Amino acid sequence: MVRKIAVASHAATIDGKQYDGIGDTLKESLSEVTDEFTFLRHSMDGLIDSELQYYKGKSEATKRQLRVVSNPAPLRYISEIIATVWHFTFKEKVDIYLGIDPLNALAGLILRSFGRVETAIFYTADYSPTRFNNKMMDRAYHSIDKFCVKHANEVWSVSSRIVGVRRTMGLPEERNIFVPNVPPLAYTNQKRGRYDKHKLITLGIVDRQLDFRGVMSAMHILSDKYPDISLTIVGNGPEEASLKKFASQQGVTDRVNFLGRLSFNEAQEKISHAGIGLALYTGVWGFNKYGDSTKCREFFSYGLPVLSTDTHSTVEEIEEFSAGIVVPVSVDAYVTGIEELFKKYSQYSKKSAALGEKHKGAREKELARLLSGSK
Repeated sequence: MVRKIAVASHAATIDGKQYDGIGDTLKESLSEVTDEFTFLRHSMDGLIDSELQYYKGKSEATKRQLRVVSNPAPLRYISEIIATVWHFTFKEKVDIYLGIDPLNALAGLILRSFGRVETAIFYTADYSPTRFNNKMMDRAYHSIDKFCVKHANEVWSVSSRIVGVRRTMGLPEERNIFVPNVPPLAYTNQKRGRYDKHKLITLGIVDRQLDFRGVMSAMHILSDKYPDISLTIVGNGPEEASLKKFASQQGVTDRVNFLGRLSFNEAQEKISHAGIGLALYTGVWGFNKYGDSTKCREFFSYGLPVLSTDTHSTVEEIEEFSAGIVVPVSVDAYVTGIEELFKKYSQYSKKSAALGEKHKGAREKELARLLSGSK
């Protein structure tokens, strides 16, 4: 008998478009291991409707809206939990429920207590010791987080640092599962095409969490020595207009390509033809410290050497494998790091590919294990 599986996630709205990186890649991975699943997406900011998506094979079969309160935020969170529990209690019973973030995980634990879910997984996409500036909301959030860690059948964490946090909470090793943000298996099987090692690439929300200005300044310094150096930016966000102005001021407008948000497949194609992957987080988003860099995992899968700041959990493996160079947030450090990667490109590229191979298909393996009923 095929076990039924459901995922509940949250999406942010950026420039009118939904952004749910881990949810979207999880859907891709699920389609590799099962022919049918349910995906529930709530809104992180109340700007989109909560929506159920039913998938059969590789295609989305039907959609259904769930009624929730848009604002204020605390009422939205409560109404999302109620709507989730109501749906899976009265409309659809599933064997496995993956709740991405504490609120969705809590709904899964309630459903398990009702006998509507057999296995409830708490999927931790990020972590921060201080989640909200409002102390009451922050205390409530972390109380729910700890409750879900204690009672979930398993806790999946995207980074080794979050796994460590869960360990300090007393979570047994057999329930403390590391599932890094590797690309879906279908994409890691793709071969790298022709590439230009002087082509830099970065992906993500075009905001202050990535040091776009710093790398543009570094390019200005390097442009005389490397006349073909360029930067491709995949993503959209509030800083795009000001960054284009900054690129003009630095004299690198013709070297910086703003592609906007691309489909996952399109983004992978751009990565496959690039030379160096950039993960220059500034650290302004506190949860990055405990996060696993999705862009780095994508770079590894194509053997791109990585230049990264020491602001996220993935740096530990970058240094262990010598898959790139870890630098401070500094223009001079970027210049030095990029030149070093150019000089020893083949060496770093091979190490990056080896790191990509280490975790290849990690998500699909864990999903297949759940669906088979194995512990």
